Amino acid sequence: MRAWAAALLCGLLCGLARGSEDIVVGCGGFVKSDVEINYSLIEIKLYTKHGTLKYQTDCAPNNGYFMIPLYDKVLSKGQTLGPAGVQVVLRNAGSDINIQATITQPGGKFAFFKVLPGEYEIFASHPTWMLKESNTVVRVTSSNAYAASPLIVAGYNVSGSVRSDGEPMKGVMFLLFSSSVAKEDVVGCNISPVDGFQSRDESLSYLCNVVSKEDGSFSFLSLPSGKYTVPVFHVMGFSVTGRVLNGPEGEGVADATVTLNNQIKVKTKADGSFRLENITTGTYTIHARKEHLFFDTITVKIAPNTPQLANIIATGFSVCGRISVTRFPDTVKQISKYKVTMMPQDKDKASLVTTETDPHGAFCFKAKSGTYNVQVIIPEAETRAGLALKPKMFPVTVTDRPVMDVTFSQFLASVSGKISCLVSIVHEDWCWKNKSLELEVMEEDVSGVEFRQTGYMLRCSLSHAITLEFYQDGNGPENVGVYNLSKGVNRFCLSKPGVYEVTPRSCHQFEHEYYTYDTSSIDSEPDLVLGPLKSVQELRREQQLAEIETRRQEREKKGQEEEGTKPPVQEMVEELQGPFLYEFSYWARSGEKITVTPSSKELLFYPPYVETVVSGESCPGKLIEIHGKAGLFLEGQIHPELEGVEIVIGEKGATSPLITVFTDDKGAYSVGPLHSDLEYTVTAQKEGFVLTAVEGTVGDFKAFALAGVTFEIKSEDDQALAGVLLSLSGGVFRSNLLTQDNGMLTFSNLSPGQYYFKPMMKEFRFEPSSQMIEVQEGQNLKIRITGYRTAYSCYGTVSSLNGEPEQGVSVEAVGQKDCSIYGEDTITDEEGKFRLRGLLPGCVYHVQLKAEGNDHIERALPQHRAIEVGNSDIDDVNIIAFRQINQFDLSGNVITSSEYLSTLCVKLYKSENLDNPIHTVNLGLSLFFHFPPLLRDGENYVVLLDSTLSKSQYDYTLPQVSFTAIGYHKHITLVFSPTRKLPEQDIAQGSYIALPLTLLLLLAGYNHDKLIPLLLQLTTRLQGVRALGQTGSDAGGSEDAKRQTKKQKTRRT
Repeated sequence: MRAWAAALLCGLLCGLARGSEDIVVGCGGFVKSDVEINYSLIEIKLYTKHGTLKYQTDCAPNNGYFMIPLYDKVLSKGQTLGPAGVQVVLRNAGSDINIQATITQPGGKFAFFKVLPGEYEIFASHPTWMLKESNTVVRVTSSNAYAASPLIVAGYNVSGSVRSDGEPMKGVMFLLFSSSVAKEDVVGCNISPVDGFQSRDESLSYLCNVVSKEDGSFSFLSLPSGKYTVPVFHVMGFSVTGRVLNGPEGEGVADATVTLNNQIKVKTKADGSFRLENITTGTYTIHARKEHLFFDTITVKIAPNTPQLANIIATGFSVCGRISVTRFPDTVKQISKYKVTMMPQDKDKASLVTTETDPHGAFCFKAKSGTYNVQVIIPEAETRAGLALKPKMFPVTVTDRPVMDVTFSQFLASVSGKISCLVSIVHEDWCWKNKSLELEVMEEDVSGVEFRQTGYMLRCSLSHAITLEFYQDGNGPENVGVYNLSKGVNRFCLSKPGVYEVTPRSCHQFEHEYYTYDTSSIDSEPDLVLGPLKSVQELRREQQLAEIETRRQEREKKGQEEEGTKPPVQEMVEELQGPFLYEFSYWARSGEKITVTPSSKELLFYPPYVETVVSGESCPGKLIEIHGKAGLFLEGQIHPELEGVEIVIGEKGATSPLITVFTDDKGAYSVGPLHSDLEYTVTAQKEGFVLTAVEGTVGDFKAFALAGVTFEIKSEDDQALAGVLLSLSGGVFRSNLLTQDNGMLTFSNLSPGQYYFKPMMKEFRFEPSSQMIEVQEGQNLKIRITGYRTAYSCYGTVSSLNGEPEQGVSVEAVGQKDCSIYGEDTITDEEGKFRLRGLLPGCVYHVQLKAEGNDHIERALPQHRAIEVGNSDIDDVNIIAFRQINQFDLSGNVITSSEYLSTLCVKLYKSENLDNPIHTVNLGLSLFFHFPPLLRDGENYVVLLDSTLSKSQYDYTLPQVSFTAIGYHKHITLVFSPTRKLPEQDIAQGSYIALPLTLLLLLAGYNHDKLIPLLLQLTTRLQGVRALGQTGSDAGGSEDAKRQTKKQKTRRT
C-alpha cells in the first residue's frame, strides 16, 4: 500500500444493532486526512489482544467511513517466508526521522544492529508491491528484541504487454487462473466472470481479468504468492467497431452499408453500429451509403490501439415532395414538369437551389440540417389562367432525418355572396348580438354571416332609484335578475320570451306588490312606469361595483349554458368616488335585536360587529359606522412548484401558530387579511422535502426533494436474508441497520449526493460487496444484493449435570489437521445455547470448552465433540459442564498420649500473619480434629499445635505444618511427645537457697536485737519472690513455644 504523506485521524464509535435473532456489535468510525486521498485504499483491521486478526474491511472512498461488525474470532491465513528487496527503516516511536535502514534478504529477513534500549517503530515500503502490514513496534531492553508482529506483503505486481505487427493493442482482456490461490486474496483486477470463455483445465479456478491499456501494457497489481496461469494466444488480426449516426449527437442509422476499400461490406445494426473482423494494421477508405442520407468518404489509419473508429456522421438528407394538379386550365397548354426552388430561411438568394419535377410531379433536394422554404415556380400564363397551388411556400426544417412529406396541391374555391359589403340594422325594438358585420372575401370560401336576436328591450321610467327583481314562470323560485335602477328612464334586455314578474324592493310602498310583463303581447318597445304610492322613508343606497360585476358574470354563464344568447342587462349605478361608503339594509320586525358583522377578503373592520334593536315601524336609518381598513396579505411561492406544502403563519414570539394553509397545485399560497401592525413568522414544511427560505424574499421557499434507497438482499436460492448488517454513509450521514425478515431495508429522507454502502454478515459474501451510488434529488433507488453462503454454523447447548443451562461459558471450535489454523469461539446465552459461526466446509473441528475464561468450570463431558462441516449447519452439539467446588477441607490427627489431650489445641494461621490465628480447635478427648471449610484460593497456610503444659516440668517441641490451599482436601498428622524433668534439679535449687539463709541466721544471732525484725521481714519477701517465680515459669511455656516456632524452619508437606 502506498505510504500517504498525511496525518490520519481515526475515530471509533461502537454501538449495538439489534435484529430478530442476534445482537451485532458494531465498531465504526472515520479516517480523516489533511490532504485529499483515496480512502478506499485504506484497510481497517481488528485484532484480538493476542494478535489474532478478527476482521478486515476497507473505507468508504468518499468520506473515509468504515464499519466493523463483531461476531466471533477469526484467524487469518499467512505465509511463513517473505520476499527480498523490501526497504525497512527503524524510527523512534512517534518520530519521522530514520535511525537505520536496510533491505530484506531472501526469506524476508532483516535485522538492525547496535540499537540502544527503548521503544521503536519499524516501517516497510516498496515502490510497486502492496503491503498489508507496513509497520510494527519493538521494545529493546537488555537483549536482542523481535518485532511484535510481522510485516506482510499483500501481493506482487505482474505486468506484460501485447502487440500486433509491432503496434500496441488496446482493450485485450487477460484472464488469470490458479489452483492454489483464492479469488478474495487477489487485489487490483476485475473479478467479474467473462461470458463465453471456458477453461480447458477444470483444476484451475478463474480469479479475475485485466484489460490492456493504450500502450498495450497490462498489469495485475497485487497477486499473493502462488502459481498462476494466463492463457497464451497469438494475434492473427483484430476487430474494429464503429457507428453510423444521423448527427453529431444523434441516433444510429440502421441498415446502412459500410464499405472498406470498396471491397469489404457490412450492414449496420439497429443502433447504427458495425464490426469489421480480421483487420490488419493499415490505411483504409471507408464509405457509408443509405437511401435519402448522404455521407462523406473518410480515410483512416487502423491499428490495434484504435479498436473504436470515429463515428461516421451523415452530412446531408433528402427533402422530397410532390405537386398535385387535378384540373388544368383550358386556356393554356398543359406542361408535365415544374421548377421547384429551395432556399434557406436565414440566407440570401445566392444559396437558392433549383430542381425539376419528374413527369409524375415528384422532386427531391439534398440539404444539410437547417430551415428552408420550398416554392413551386408557376409560369405567368398559367397563373393568369387561374392555376394556383397551396401553400404558396412550404417551410421545411431538416434536423437529423429526411423530409418526405412536402406536398403542393391545386387550390379550387367557390365564392358566393358579395365580395365586400357592410350590413346595418336600423330597427331597435329588439336586442341584437351584433348590429353590423364587416366581411372580406380572400382566397377562402366565406359563409356563416348571421344576425342573431338576443332578447326583448324593456324600458322603465322611475320616479325614484329602486331595486327591481325579475321572475319568470317555470324557472323556479330563483329570480332572473336583480337590477339597481336610477331615477328616470332605464333600458335593458330580457333574454327569454314569456311572462315576467317585476317586484320592486325599497323602503317605499307601491300600488302593487309586483307587476307583470309579457313579451308576446307587446309589438313595440314597452314602457313600465313605477312610482311610489306612499314613501315611508327615503334612503339612498349605493351598492358595491364588485357585486354588480358578479351578477353580470353569473347571467352570462347561465346564458351560455342555455340555447341562444341572452341580451345583456345594463345596471345603472351612480359613480362612486373614494373613500367608498357601502350601505346595507335589512327588513326587521319591531323589537327585533340584530347583529351586523361585516366580512371581506381584503379588509379588517373596526368594530368587528354592531348590535341594535329595531324599535319602530319605520326604517331605522343608519347604524353606527363600521370602518374597514386594508389588511396585510402574506403571499409566497414554492420553487419549483410544489402542491401540498404546509405553510404555518404565527405571530412573532407566540408559541402556537396563528394560521396553517397549504399551497395550491402551482405551489402558491396567500394568507390574509392580517393586522398590519403586527410582525409574523412564516415557516414551510412537507414530508420528504427540505424547504429553505429564498434569500431576499419574504414568504418564498426553495424545495429540495429528499431521496430514498431500498435494498433487497436475497440468498443465491432467492430466499430473503434477514439480519444482514448494511452500512450506508455519505457526507455527514452514516447509518448501520439490519435487514427485516423480508430481506428489505429502506433508507429514506436522504439528501442528494454520493453514498457508499457495504453489506456485512458472517458466513456470507455479497455481490456487490460494496459500491458507490449517486442519489439524485427526489430519486428512489432500489438495489438488489445477492448473498452467497461461504461458511456454516454449529448450534448446541452447555448445561450442568442436572440439566440447568450454563450461561456465559466460553465455547470454541478448533480446526484439525489441514484446518488447524482456523478456529472460532463464542459464549453461551442465558439459555445455555451457543452458535459457532464461520466454520468452513470440508474441515473437522473439535468443539470444546475454552481453557481461558471458564475458571468456574472444572471439566466437561465429553472433553470435546468432533464435527465435520459439510454444506449445512450442524445442530445438537451438547456438552455437560461440571462446576468447580470452591471449598477446601482441612483435617488431621495428633499422635500423643491421651493424658495430654486436654492440654492441646490446633491453630491455623496464614503464612504472612503468624500472630493472629484464623481458626483454633481444642482436641478435648479426641485425637482427630477438623477445621471449618476454607476457600480454594491457592493461599499458603500454617497449622500449629499448642499446649498448656508447664515448661518447668516438661520438655517438649510444638510441631507445625505449612501447606497451600490447592485441591479439595488436606489431612495433617502432628506428633507431640513431652518428657518430664528430673527431681534432682529441685533439690540442688533448694541447697543454693539454704546457704544464704544460714549466713543470715548467724548474722542475726550476733545482732539479734537489731536483725530479728529485719530477718523476719526479709524471709517474708523471699517467700513471696519464690512463689512469684514459680507462677511465671509455668505461664511462660506457651510463649517460648511461639518464639521457637518463629526461629525454626517450616516443614512443608
